[in-house]
Amino acid sequence: MTRPNNPKSLILCSGEDGELSRVGKTSAAFFSYRKRKTGRLELSGAVFGAENAATNAGNHEVKPWVRRVSFGIVAHDIGFISDQRENGVDPNWEVQFNRPDWTWWRWLGSPYPSIGVTPNFNGETTAFYFRIFNYEFSLSNKFLDDLTNDFTKNLWISGGLTRAIHTGPLHKNEAKCIAKSDCGFGSRVLPRISLEIDYTFWKNHALSLFFDHMSHQGVGCSCIQNEGIDHTGIRYHFTFNKPPSPDISLKEQAP
Repeated sequence: MTRPNNPKSLILCSGEDGELSRVGKTSAAFFSYRKRKTGRLELSGAVFGAENAATNAGNHEVKPWVRRVSFGIVAHDIGFISDQRENGVDPNWEVQFNRPDWTWWRWLGSPYPSIGVTPNFNGETTAFYFRIFNYEFSLSNKFLDDLTNDFTKNLWISGGLTRAIHTGPLHKNEAKCIAKSDCGFGSRVLPRISLEIDYTFWKNHALSLFFDHMSHQGVGCSCIQNEGIDHTGIRYHFTFNKPPSPDISLKEQAP
């Protein structure tokens, strides 16, 4: 049998005894053959290319829901925006999910959705948040990597916009609010922004400097009270490995 033009095709070599001596690179092949009286080999069946099989497997790969888990210790109502009316040291827990493969999600820049909570155990405000617009950017580039001896290869920043639900007071004494800016939050659901700079180590682990702020800033109605609150601290992250794709290719066997 002559060699086909396509290098990925099945290659068969047959002697006079009709034995199959070589099979080229394929992921799967099933066939039957018989030797005619003329000495020619007759082949029937189907051959599936490794390239097509790998592509189909990749398209059907199921990603896990959870991408990263984070834990932090933050100073309550300490930051460069808040008026520091509250106090305490709070834990922070967050779960970040893998971004979906929807087309319209890519139009939004493919953010990573997440949920989290920052509880306060001193009787102050606790916040629960759901974050959709969360983006991450690597600081690695040739100039910075050379300048920092590759330190920036593991450095990245993230930021996002969230909706937070809190347990703080909505309204306080109006005269005190005007005179001393000691006000209520004005709304049970508030916009929340967050900023973070992270350093990754041991591939899956990271430490970060973290800041967030929530207040409505008079959006919707400037007549309601507008207290704000900050959290500033450090966080630890663990990012789960992407599950490896199965190796479905078969090595070519020597004749």
